[in-house]
Amino acid sequence: MVNKKTFCVAPWYSVFVQSDKTITPCCKIKNNRKYNYNQLNEYFVSNEIQDLRKDLLNGVKNEACQKCWTDEEAGGDSLRLISNRTVGLFSDFSKTPLQTQIKEPKVSNINTFDLVLGNLCNLKCTMCSPRYSSQLLAEVNLNTELQQLYPEDTFDQAKYNWAKDTDFVDWCNKNMPNAIHIRFEGGEPFIIPWIQTVIDKIPDEQKKKCVLHFTTNLTVVNLGLFENFKKFKEVWLSVSVEGIGDTFEYVRYGHKWETLYTNIRLIKDMNIENVNLMINHVLQTPSYHSILPMTEYFDSLKLKIHPMILTDPQAFHISALTKKAKEEFLAKTENYAGYNKSFIDFIRNKTKKYIERDPNMSIKAIKHLEYLDKVRKNSYKNVIPLDNLY
Repeated sequence: MVNKKTFCVAPWYSVFVQSDKTITPCCKIKNNRKYNYNQLNEYFVSNEIQDLRKDLLNGVKNEACQKCWTDEEAGGDSLRLISNRTVGLFSDFSKTPLQTQIKEPKVSNINTFDLVLGNLCNLKCTMCSPRYSSQLLAEVNLNTELQQLYPEDTFDQAKYNWAKDTDFVDWCNKNMPNAIHIRFEGGEPFIIPWIQTVIDKIPDEQKKKCVLHFTTNLTVVNLGLFENFKKFKEVWLSVSVEGIGDTFEYVRYGHKWETLYTNIRLIKDMNIENVNLMINHVLQTPSYHSILPMTEYFDSLKLKIHPMILTDPQAFHISALTKKAKEEFLAKTENYAGYNKSFIDFIRNKTKKYIERDPNMSIKAIKHLEYLDKVRKNSYKNVIPLDNLY
């Protein structure tokens, strides 16, 4: 028997590989990250994960899972609840019965992989960090005054190159043939050359049961990869977008708005039945002013926008914005009833929660932007309305 109030399938069926190649059951959990992907067998029987499993089975809210408990206490849909619905507890997709895996956990029964594939990326996004962008890391190493913006990061690119190694490709080929869910993140997963090879290794019969999920900046579209997508149960493409036009190009530095909308229309025109295209938007200070025109644009394409609120870097949290800017947004969206109403409702709720400006946060946001602008010969003042920050 399991206690459904705390049970989560992740410690039995899932593995998350972080950009530094450490592994945990999921992307939300807090632990000491002692194990690397090539220590999967050791990790899967460690005291740490066995204690976690015991707590989740028996109604104990393990503190490592606090992010999910917080989401659920706020009435939200936590990763725990989503995983239980789609992976194990209430799912028919797993080849191994839940009780069998609980009684005798086996690595061979892991069926969900969430992979942050190092930091290989072709952009230098304003809100990103070197651990998720090789381009940004190179920029920071060339301009060492930027290092103070990323106090928790390491600036040694060699520590992120593991995802290109033959050993990791072999690990994927060994462990993922029975997967029912694989999520690829980065960096930018679509510029990693071996992904198509790994996907090809999954047997065609298993592809019919497997869901792929890519988080992408959509700078490139690999037509061969998209042809392969037709063999899978579903493919989810979460395209990261902050604003439109000049705002988009400032925040997603190195990208072009024309390239983005051309690639989105290309994918829509392919009309691949099992490919689900959606937009990811991170609520943050530099692009807040462009939310409404962005929403109107994706409303016209009938594309859903999935919101997230930025927490890192803290300087770009929306508490840095002026109360006036937030009140103007609330007034403009008061009667919004369009295709992305749930998205706008989310933004409105967060705006009301953080309606007051934190002057210290505004100062941090401006300093962060000024450091980047100096190196990039840019100016945030040409993009962000000044009364949003002052």
